[in-house]
Amino acid sequence: MKALLIAAVLALAAYLLIRSYNGVRIVEKDTAYGPFTIRATATTAKQFNVNYGMVDQTYVAYSIWYNGKPVNLPDALQTNTGLPYLWRVYALPDAPDPTLVAGSQSLYLIYIKNGAPVAEPILEQHHDFASVQFLDSENGQPGPYQEVYAKNKADDMDKLDSLSGGRLLMVGEHAVLDVHTRSIRRFNTNNNSVDNYAFPSPHGALALSPNRQQIVFRAEFQSWNASDEELPDAIYALVAYNIEQDSSYIVRFDDTELRLLNVNGINLAWFNRFFEWSESAGGEQLQLRKLEKAPYWAGTLTDENTYYTLYPIKAAMLPDFLAFLERQPSWANAALEEDRFHEYTGRVLTFAVGELKFDVRLKEDDQTLQFSKHLYADTTPAYTAFVKKIADAFESELASGRHQQHFDRIVSEVKKIRGLGKATE
Repeated sequence: MKALLIAAVLALAAYLLIRSYNGVRIVEKDTAYGPFTIRATATTAKQFNVNYGMVDQTYVAYSIWYNGKPVNLPDALQTNTGLPYLWRVYALPDAPDPTLVAGSQSLYLIYIKNGAPVAEPILEQHHDFASVQFLDSENGQPGPYQEVYAKNKADDMDKLDSLSGGRLLMVGEHAVLDVHTRSIRRFNTNNNSVDNYAFPSPHGALALSPNRQQIVFRAEFQSWNASDEELPDAIYALVAYNIEQDSSYIVRFDDTELRLLNVNGINLAWFNRFFEWSESAGGEQLQLRKLEKAPYWAGTLTDENTYYTLYPIKAAMLPDFLAFLERQPSWANAALEEDRFHEYTGRVLTFAVGELKFDVRLKEDDQTLQFSKHLYADTTPAYTAFVKKIADAFESELASGRHQQHFDRIVSEVKKIRGLGKATE
């Protein structure tokens, strides 16, 4: 046995040497999973790159074997990408018996039925990257959304990827796989919008209803096919999709009332704060919570504590903010060095505080007031500490209800581009 193993290793080494001589290197590694063998084949060859010239390019292709024979997948695997092979193979450890999810832009279930392997389509499509996301892996709510890409590195080839942590696996945002039973429910396969709202936008599920029948998605109004009169004040909404009935409905909201500064603010914490599920004759229904009053506005501190931004504001926020700065002990020795205006940059006031310089920038069209280090100053701990100190102090005043009168309604970017909305004078 040992002699045979040595002979096999030597044969492989000789094979690799021959391929390397021709500029191509191939490495194969097998991983067993139940009755299956998953073979990862990494091929590395020289390829011309316009920026770097000739570089090594690696691609990793997978194949699945059973009893020494490859498992054949349907022709719809996807051959129009230029990468006509299995991009990824995942184990489903919570399935009733050894089961794999494999594919590229189309994904399939691979398992044994009546003593033979079958490749059952979960979702077949030819227009977008495939994706996977558990709908219930985070305390019954959706986990991370991940797209399926081909690997371009030979790292961890002997490690089989797995999908675990939940029971309901959403595939391609158009199918739900029950991992425990291998049942598949497909929904909205024609990718229809709802009341002219396209979804998911951005990608991924936001929430799952308590009865696990409705998936909540972020949605965006399709302004390209709407007249000025048809444009809503808020271009974002939520879509609740019932996967049991293959039906959906829109839940609209006022982003100003919900203090939604941008789409990145639509997360689970925001959802739980402003929305709730109610019981009706038709079952669970998503609706807005009734709030006694809207929350106080707050600013945002970004880019490693170098920019503090207030949005959406009225122009009257500028003198109020400058008066606030004058009340700060750290601002006692500040000196105004320049007050300039440009239609693209807005009004910029530059102050010197000792050896440090700071900008206060008002852009009325963008409804923003920003406090930051000077544009041409290097980011240093002294700058970030100072900006954060000012931001924390103003946030404390905002949290107490001060300065709220200087905030405005949010005007969508679409309306701004069309000249339909502007900040309050």
